[in-house]
Amino acid sequence: MSAAGTRLWTRDLTLTLLSSVMFYGSLFYLLSVLPDYVDSIGGAKWQVGLSVGGISVVPLVLRPFVGRWSDSGHRRRLMRIGLGTLAASFVLMAVSENVWSLIALRIAQGIGMAMFPTAAASLVAELSPVPRRAEGLSFFGMAGGLAQIATPALGVAIVELWGFDAVFLLAAGTATATLLIVQSIREPTVQAPLGDANRGALIPRAALFPALVYLLTVGFSFAAAATFLPLLGDERGLGNVGLFFLVAGAANIFTRPIAGRIADRIGRSAVIVPGLLASAGSMWLLTVTFSAPALWTAGLLLGIGVGAAHTGLFALTVDSVSASERGRATAVFQLAWDISASVGGLLLGVIASSLDVAAVYGFAGVVVLAGLFMLLAGGRRRPLPASAQP
Repeated sequence: MSAAGTRLWTRDLTLTLLSSVMFYGSLFYLLSVLPDYVDSIGGAKWQVGLSVGGISVVPLVLRPFVGRWSDSGHRRRLMRIGLGTLAASFVLMAVSENVWSLIALRIAQGIGMAMFPTAAASLVAELSPVPRRAEGLSFFGMAGGLAQIATPALGVAIVELWGFDAVFLLAAGTATATLLIVQSIREPTVQAPLGDANRGALIPRAALFPALVYLLTVGFSFAAAATFLPLLGDERGLGNVGLFFLVAGAANIFTRPIAGRIADRIGRSAVIVPGLLASAGSMWLLTVTFSAPALWTAGLLLGIGVGAAHTGLFALTVDSVSASERGRATAVFQLAWDISASVGGLLLGVIASSLDVAAVYGFAGVVVLAGLFMLLAGGRRRPLPASAQP
Protein backbone atom coordinates (compact mmCIF):
# COMPACT_ATOMS: atom_id res chain seq x y z
CA MET A 1 0.00 0.00 0.00
CA SER A 2 1.32 3.49 -0.85
CA ALA A 3 2.30 6.07 1.75
CA ALA A 4 -0.82 8.04 0.85
CA GLY A 5 -2.91 4.94 1.45
CA THR A 6 -1.56 4.56 4.99
CA ARG A 7 -1.83 8.23 5.94
CA LEU A 8 -3.77 8.54 9.19
CA TRP A 9 -3.97 12.24 9.95
CA THR A 10 -6.23 13.45 7.18
CA ARG A 11 -8.30 16.60 7.45
CA ASP A 12 -11.55 14.70 7.93
CA LEU A 13 -10.20 12.35 10.62
CA THR A 14 -8.69 15.28 12.52
CA LEU A 15 -12.01 17.17 12.44
CA THR A 16 -13.90 14.05 13.52
CA LEU A 17 -11.61 13.52 16.51
CA LEU A 18 -11.74 17.23 17.44
CA SER A 19 -15.54 17.21 17.29
CA SER A 20 -15.58 14.10 19.51
CA VAL A 21 -13.54 15.84 22.21
CA MET A 22 -15.85 18.86 22.04
CA PHE A 23 -18.96 16.67 22.15
CA TYR A 24 -17.84 15.01 25.38
CA GLY A 25 -16.74 18.38 26.73
CA SER A 26 -20.24 19.82 26.28
CA LEU A 27 -21.61 16.96 28.42
CA PHE A 28 -18.83 16.98 31.01
CA TYR A 29 -19.37 20.65 31.93
CA LEU A 30 -22.37 19.28 33.84
CA LEU A 31 -20.58 16.35 35.44
CA SER A 32 -19.64 18.05 38.70
CA VAL A 33 -22.43 20.63 38.92
CA LEU A 34 -25.60 18.70 38.08
CA PRO A 35 -26.13 17.15 41.56
CA ASP A 36 -25.83 20.58 43.17
CA TYR A 37 -28.22 22.07 40.63
CA VAL A 38 -30.87 19.41 41.31
CA ASP A 39 -30.51 20.09 45.03
CA SER A 40 -30.79 23.86 44.46
CA ILE A 41 -34.14 23.52 42.68
CA GLY A 42 -35.58 21.30 45.42
CA GLY A 43 -34.89 17.84 44.03
CA ALA A 44 -34.73 14.84 46.36
CA LYS A 45 -31.65 12.64 46.66
CA TRP A 46 -33.19 9.91 44.51
CA GLN A 47 -33.99 12.51 41.87
CA VAL A 48 -30.31 13.44 41.80
CA GLY A 49 -29.50 9.87 40.83
CA LEU A 50 -32.25 9.86 38.21
CA SER A 51 -31.02 13.14 36.74
CA VAL A 52 -27.43 11.97 36.51
CA GLY A 53 -28.25 8.47 35.27
CA GLY A 54 -31.17 9.35 33.01
CA ILE A 55 -28.85 9.97 30.08
CA SER A 56 -27.78 6.31 30.01
CA VAL A 57 -31.26 4.86 29.42
CA VAL A 58 -31.82 5.82 25.78
CA PRO A 59 -28.48 4.56 24.36
CA LEU A 60 -29.30 1.02 25.53
CA VAL A 61 -32.21 0.95 23.08
CA LEU A 62 -31.08 3.31 20.34
CA ARG A 63 -27.43 2.38 19.66
CA PRO A 64 -28.05 -0.69 17.44
CA PHE A 65 -30.37 1.34 15.20
CA VAL A 66 -27.84 4.18 15.01
CA GLY A 67 -25.25 1.60 13.98
CA ARG A 68 -27.47 0.39 11.14
CA TRP A 69 -28.18 3.95 9.99
CA SER A 70 -24.42 4.65 10.06
CA ASP A 71 -23.85 1.70 7.74
CA SER A 72 -26.36 3.23 5.34
CA GLY A 73 -24.06 6.22 4.90
CA HIS A 74 -25.66 8.67 7.35
CA ARG A 75 -22.89 9.08 9.93
CA ARG A 76 -22.49 12.84 9.63
CA ARG A 77 -26.26 13.37 9.66
CA LEU A 78 -26.56 11.32 12.86
CA MET A 79 -23.74 13.31 14.45
CA ARG A 80 -25.56 16.53 13.59
CA ILE A 81 -28.85 15.27 15.03
CA GLY A 82 -27.08 14.23 18.24
CA LEU A 83 -25.40 17.62 18.61
CA GLY A 84 -28.58 19.53 17.77
CA THR A 85 -30.46 17.57 20.43
CA LEU A 86 -27.80 18.38 23.00
CA ALA A 87 -27.67 22.09 22.15
CA ALA A 88 -31.46 22.47 22.35
CA SER A 89 -31.69 20.55 25.63
CA PHE A 90 -28.93 22.63 27.25
CA VAL A 91 -30.73 25.86 26.32
CA LEU A 92 -33.99 24.51 27.76
CA MET A 93 -32.16 23.57 30.97
CA ALA A 94 -31.18 27.22 31.34
CA VAL A 95 -34.81 28.39 31.17
CA SER A 96 -36.41 25.62 33.23
CA GLU A 97 -36.14 25.13 36.99
CA ASN A 98 -38.44 22.14 37.40
CA VAL A 99 -36.77 18.89 38.41
CA TRP A 100 -39.05 16.69 36.29
CA SER A 101 -38.45 18.75 33.17
CA LEU A 102 -34.74 18.47 33.93
CA ILE A 103 -35.00 14.68 34.10
CA ALA A 104 -36.90 14.68 30.79
CA LEU A 105 -34.18 16.81 29.20
CA ARG A 106 -31.47 14.47 30.50
CA ILE A 107 -33.29 11.54 28.91
CA ALA A 108 -33.44 13.55 25.67
CA GLN A 109 -29.69 14.09 25.95
CA GLY A 110 -29.42 10.32 25.84
CA ILE A 111 -30.43 10.60 22.17
CA GLY A 112 -27.33 12.66 21.56
CA MET A 113 -25.26 10.24 23.62
CA ALA A 114 -26.48 7.36 21.46
CA MET A 115 -26.17 9.07 18.10
CA PHE A 116 -22.95 11.05 18.12
CA PRO A 117 -20.41 8.60 19.63
CA THR A 118 -21.77 5.62 17.67
CA ALA A 119 -21.72 7.45 14.35
CA ALA A 120 -18.40 9.17 15.07
CA ALA A 121 -16.69 5.89 16.02
CA SER A 122 -17.98 4.33 12.82
CA LEU A 123 -16.67 7.30 10.84
CA VAL A 124 -13.23 7.05 12.49
CA ALA A 125 -13.10 3.35 11.63
CA GLU A 126 -13.98 4.22 8.03
CA LEU A 127 -11.48 7.09 7.74
CA SER A 128 -8.58 5.14 9.30
CA PRO A 129 -6.57 3.09 6.76
CA VAL A 130 -6.75 -0.62 7.60
CA PRO A 131 -3.02 -0.93 8.48
CA ARG A 132 -3.50 1.88 11.05
CA ARG A 133 -7.06 1.20 12.16
CA ALA A 134 -6.24 0.45 15.81
CA GLU A 135 -4.19 3.64 16.04
CA GLY A 136 -7.07 5.69 14.66
CA LEU A 137 -9.53 4.10 17.07
CA SER A 138 -7.09 4.65 19.94
CA PHE A 139 -7.29 8.40 19.40
CA PHE A 140 -11.08 8.24 19.32
CA GLY A 141 -10.93 6.35 22.63
CA MET A 142 -8.96 9.27 24.09
CA ALA A 143 -11.67 11.82 23.30
CA GLY A 144 -13.68 11.39 26.49
CA GLY A 145 -10.58 11.33 28.68
CA LEU A 146 -9.18 14.50 27.14
CA ALA A 147 -12.50 16.30 27.59
CA GLN A 148 -12.72 15.18 31.20
CA ILE A 149 -9.36 16.72 32.12
CA ALA A 150 -10.64 20.29 32.20
CA THR A 151 -14.37 20.65 31.54
CA PRO A 152 -15.81 19.38 34.88
CA ALA A 153 -13.55 21.75 36.84
CA LEU A 154 -14.34 24.57 34.43
CA GLY A 155 -18.05 23.93 34.96
CA VAL A 156 -17.64 24.30 38.73
CA ALA A 157 -15.66 27.54 38.31
CA ILE A 158 -18.32 29.04 36.03
CA VAL A 159 -21.09 28.18 38.49
CA GLU A 160 -19.21 30.00 41.24
CA LEU A 161 -18.77 33.07 39.04
CA TRP A 162 -22.02 33.33 37.07
CA GLY A 163 -24.39 30.57 38.17
CA PHE A 164 -25.82 27.37 36.74
CA ASP A 165 -27.47 28.94 33.70
CA ALA A 166 -24.08 30.11 32.44
CA VAL A 167 -22.82 26.51 32.44
CA PHE A 168 -25.86 25.30 30.51
CA LEU A 169 -25.42 28.05 27.91
CA LEU A 170 -21.69 27.31 27.61
CA ALA A 171 -22.53 23.64 27.00
CA ALA A 172 -25.07 24.67 24.36
CA GLY A 173 -22.51 26.94 22.70
CA THR A 174 -19.92 24.16 22.66
CA ALA A 175 -22.39 21.72 21.08
CA THR A 176 -23.33 24.34 18.47
CA ALA A 177 -19.68 25.05 17.62
CA THR A 178 -19.12 21.29 17.29
CA LEU A 179 -22.07 21.14 14.91
CA LEU A 180 -20.31 23.65 12.64
CA ILE A 181 -17.15 21.53 12.65
CA VAL A 182 -19.08 18.38 11.77
CA GLN A 183 -20.75 20.23 8.90
CA SER A 184 -17.35 20.60 7.17
CA ILE A 185 -16.39 16.89 7.47
CA ARG A 186 -16.48 14.95 4.19
CA GLU A 187 -18.00 11.53 4.76
CA PRO A 188 -16.77 8.66 2.57
CA THR A 189 -19.37 6.99 0.40
CA VAL A 190 -20.60 3.61 1.65
CA GLN A 191 -18.80 0.61 0.16
CA ALA A 192 -21.98 -1.47 -0.08
CA PRO A 193 -25.37 -0.56 -1.55
CA LEU A 194 -27.75 0.98 0.95
CA GLY A 195 -30.02 -2.02 0.71
CA ASP A 196 -27.25 -4.33 1.92
CA ALA A 197 -26.76 -2.30 5.09
CA ASN A 198 -30.48 -2.16 5.76
CA ARG A 199 -31.01 -5.90 5.25
CA GLY A 200 -28.22 -7.04 7.54
CA ALA A 201 -28.75 -8.14 11.12
CA LEU A 202 -29.26 -5.33 13.60
CA ILE A 203 -26.50 -6.84 15.74
CA PRO A 204 -23.74 -8.59 13.74
CA ARG A 205 -22.99 -11.99 15.27
CA ALA A 206 -19.28 -11.66 14.56
CA ALA A 207 -19.08 -8.53 16.75
CA LEU A 208 -20.70 -10.18 19.78
CA PHE A 209 -17.70 -12.22 20.92
CA PRO A 210 -15.11 -9.40 21.27
CA ALA A 211 -17.82 -7.10 22.67
CA LEU A 212 -18.71 -9.67 25.32
CA VAL A 213 -15.05 -10.01 26.28
CA TYR A 214 -14.91 -6.23 26.59
CA LEU A 215 -18.03 -6.18 28.77
CA LEU A 216 -16.61 -8.77 31.17
CA THR A 217 -13.16 -7.23 31.39
CA VAL A 218 -12.68 -3.53 30.70
CA GLY A 219 -16.26 -2.53 31.42
CA PHE A 220 -16.61 -4.65 34.53
CA SER A 221 -13.33 -3.55 36.12
CA PHE A 222 -14.00 0.13 35.48
CA ALA A 223 -17.53 -0.21 36.90
CA ALA A 224 -16.03 -1.68 40.09
CA ALA A 225 -13.58 1.19 40.43
CA ALA A 226 -16.04 3.97 39.63
CA THR A 227 -18.84 2.67 41.88
CA PHE A 228 -17.19 1.42 45.06
CA LEU A 229 -13.78 3.04 45.37
CA PRO A 230 -15.04 5.94 47.53
CA LEU A 231 -16.44 3.38 50.00
CA LEU A 232 -13.14 1.47 50.08
CA GLY A 233 -11.30 4.75 50.63
CA ASP A 234 -13.51 5.63 53.59
CA GLU A 235 -13.15 2.16 55.14
CA ARG A 236 -9.34 2.13 54.92
CA GLY A 237 -8.49 5.81 55.24
CA LEU A 238 -6.92 6.04 51.79
CA GLY A 239 -7.33 9.81 51.51
CA ASN A 240 -8.45 11.46 48.30
CA VAL A 241 -9.50 8.58 46.03
CA GLY A 242 -9.85 11.11 43.22
CA LEU A 243 -6.08 10.75 42.79
CA PHE A 244 -6.69 7.12 41.74
CA PHE A 245 -8.78 8.35 38.82
CA LEU A 246 -6.29 11.11 38.02
CA VAL A 247 -3.45 8.59 37.74
CA ALA A 248 -5.66 6.11 35.86
CA GLY A 249 -6.84 8.77 33.43
CA ALA A 250 -3.32 10.01 32.69
CA ALA A 251 -2.04 6.45 32.18
CA ASN A 252 -5.03 5.67 29.96
CA ILE A 253 -4.40 8.66 27.68
CA PHE A 254 -0.66 7.95 27.48
CA THR A 255 -1.16 4.24 26.75
CA ARG A 256 -3.76 4.41 23.96
CA PRO A 257 -1.68 5.69 21.00
CA ILE A 258 1.21 3.37 21.90
CA ALA A 259 -1.18 0.43 22.13
CA GLY A 260 -2.73 1.40 18.80
CA ARG A 261 0.63 1.31 17.02
CA ILE A 262 1.58 -2.01 18.61
CA ALA A 263 -1.80 -3.54 17.73
CA ASP A 264 -1.41 -2.49 14.10
CA ARG A 265 2.17 -3.73 13.76
CA ILE A 266 2.14 -6.91 15.86
CA GLY A 267 -1.51 -7.83 16.35
CA ARG A 268 -4.52 -7.07 18.53
CA SER A 269 -3.64 -9.81 21.02
CA ALA A 270 -0.31 -8.14 21.74
CA VAL A 271 -2.10 -5.33 23.58
CA ILE A 272 -5.30 -7.06 24.70
CA VAL A 273 -3.62 -9.80 26.76
CA PRO A 274 -1.23 -7.57 28.76
CA GLY A 275 -3.99 -4.98 29.12
CA LEU A 276 -6.35 -7.50 30.70
CA LEU A 277 -3.62 -8.84 32.96
CA ALA A 278 -2.91 -5.29 34.16
CA SER A 279 -6.63 -4.69 34.78
CA ALA A 280 -6.96 -7.90 36.80
CA GLY A 281 -3.82 -6.99 38.74
CA SER A 282 -5.30 -3.59 39.57
CA MET A 283 -8.46 -5.18 40.95
CA TRP A 284 -6.52 -7.65 43.11
CA LEU A 285 -4.16 -4.95 44.36
CA LEU A 286 -7.16 -2.95 45.56
CA THR A 287 -8.25 -5.85 47.77
CA VAL A 288 -5.00 -5.51 49.79
CA THR A 289 -4.54 -1.74 49.51
CA PHE A 290 -4.15 0.13 52.79
CA SER A 291 -1.98 3.07 51.69
CA ALA A 292 -2.16 5.91 49.20
CA PRO A 293 0.89 4.77 47.15
CA ALA A 294 -0.68 1.34 46.69
CA LEU A 295 -3.91 3.04 45.62
CA TRP A 296 -2.06 5.10 43.03
CA THR A 297 -0.27 2.01 41.75
CA ALA A 298 -3.60 0.28 41.29
CA GLY A 299 -4.81 3.33 39.37
CA LEU A 300 -1.73 3.22 37.16
CA LEU A 301 -2.33 -0.46 36.37
CA LEU A 302 -6.00 0.11 35.60
CA GLY A 303 -5.25 3.06 33.32
CA ILE A 304 -2.68 1.07 31.36
CA GLY A 305 -4.95 -1.97 31.25
CA VAL A 306 -8.05 -0.11 30.10
CA GLY A 307 -6.12 1.92 27.51
CA ALA A 308 -4.44 -1.14 25.97
CA ALA A 309 -7.34 -3.61 26.17
CA HIS A 310 -9.99 -1.14 25.00
CA THR A 311 -7.89 -0.18 21.98
CA GLY A 312 -7.22 -3.79 20.98
CA LEU A 313 -10.75 -5.05 21.58
CA PHE A 314 -12.34 -2.10 19.76
CA ALA A 315 -10.16 -2.74 16.71
CA LEU A 316 -10.84 -6.48 16.95
CA THR A 317 -14.60 -5.85 16.97
CA VAL A 318 -14.37 -3.75 13.80
CA ASP A 319 -11.99 -6.31 12.22
CA SER A 320 -14.53 -9.07 12.79
CA VAL A 321 -17.23 -7.68 10.50
CA SER A 322 -17.56 -6.72 6.86
CA ALA A 323 -17.24 -3.13 5.64
CA SER A 324 -21.04 -2.79 5.50
CA GLU A 325 -21.37 -3.69 9.20
CA ARG A 326 -18.80 -1.39 10.83
CA GLY A 327 -21.39 1.00 12.20
CA ARG A 328 -23.31 -1.81 13.84
CA ALA A 329 -20.07 -3.27 15.19
CA THR A 330 -19.15 0.00 16.90
CA ALA A 331 -22.71 0.21 18.25
CA VAL A 332 -22.43 -3.29 19.77
CA PHE A 333 -19.07 -2.43 21.30
CA GLN A 334 -20.36 0.77 22.89
CA LEU A 335 -23.51 -1.03 24.01
CA ALA A 336 -21.27 -3.44 25.92
CA TRP A 337 -19.97 -0.45 27.89
CA ASP A 338 -23.52 0.72 28.69
CA ILE A 339 -24.50 -2.73 29.93
CA SER A 340 -21.36 -3.22 32.01
CA ALA A 341 -21.89 0.13 33.73
CA SER A 342 -25.47 -0.69 34.73
CA VAL A 343 -25.57 -4.45 35.22
CA GLY A 344 -22.02 -4.59 36.60
CA GLY A 345 -22.83 -1.99 39.22
CA LEU A 346 -25.93 -3.87 40.35
CA LEU A 347 -24.16 -7.25 40.55
CA LEU A 348 -21.19 -5.81 42.40
CA GLY A 349 -23.58 -4.04 44.76
CA VAL A 350 -25.03 -7.39 45.78
CA ILE A 351 -21.52 -8.70 46.50
CA ALA A 352 -20.62 -5.60 48.51
CA SER A 353 -23.80 -5.97 50.59
CA SER A 354 -23.36 -9.71 51.14
CA LEU A 355 -19.61 -9.68 51.87
CA ASP A 356 -17.63 -6.43 51.89
CA VAL A 357 -16.28 -3.80 49.51
CA ALA A 358 -12.88 -5.50 49.17
CA ALA A 359 -14.63 -8.64 47.90
CA VAL A 360 -15.96 -6.59 44.99
CA TYR A 361 -12.45 -6.13 43.64
CA GLY A 362 -11.42 -9.72 44.18
CA PHE A 363 -14.48 -10.86 42.25
CA ALA A 364 -13.90 -8.26 39.50
CA GLY A 365 -10.33 -9.52 39.06
CA VAL A 366 -11.58 -13.08 38.63
CA VAL A 367 -14.15 -11.96 36.04
CA VAL A 368 -11.47 -10.09 34.07
CA LEU A 369 -9.25 -13.16 34.07
CA ALA A 370 -12.20 -15.33 32.98
CA GLY A 371 -12.77 -12.93 30.08
CA LEU A 372 -9.12 -13.27 29.09
CA PHE A 373 -9.34 -17.08 29.08
CA MET A 374 -12.54 -16.84 27.04
CA LEU A 375 -10.75 -14.68 24.46
CA LEU A 376 -7.81 -17.08 24.22
CA ALA A 377 -10.09 -20.11 23.97
CA GLY A 378 -12.23 -18.41 21.33
CA GLY A 379 -9.14 -17.56 19.31
CA ARG A 380 -8.09 -21.21 19.27
CA ARG A 381 -11.57 -22.48 18.47
CA ARG A 382 -12.01 -20.19 15.47
CA PRO A 383 -9.20 -18.13 13.90
CA LEU A 384 -9.30 -14.43 14.68
CA PRO A 385 -9.08 -11.92 11.82
CA ALA A 386 -5.57 -11.53 10.39
CA SER A 387 -5.06 -8.17 12.09
CA ALA A 388 -5.82 -9.78 15.45
CA GLN A 389 -3.13 -12.44 15.16
CA PRO A 390 0.10 -11.81 17.09
